[in-house]
Amino acid sequence: MTLAPRTRAAIRTALGAAAGAVAGAAYAHFVGCRSGTCALTSDARVSALFFGVVGAIVAAPPASPRPRGSAPPAPSDRAD
Repeated sequence: MTLAPRTRAAIRTALGAAAGAVAGAAYAHFVGCRSGTCALTSDARVSALFFGVVGAIVAAPPASPRPRGSAPPAPSDRAD
């Protein structure tokens, strides 16, 4: 079974987000501060959300670069 490149990229990003969320929740549970003064690690849900976003950013494939010397696409002159 062959997946489309966009589908593979979405799966890769989702897996990165899930791994980050699990790692963040585990970190908050086992290592996080207990006094409640640490914004990220005092609550497992906040930590999971933050590290899930970081995991998605890290796992997302980079955008394909434009060839050197090429201009960015011109804005459309149409009025919608």
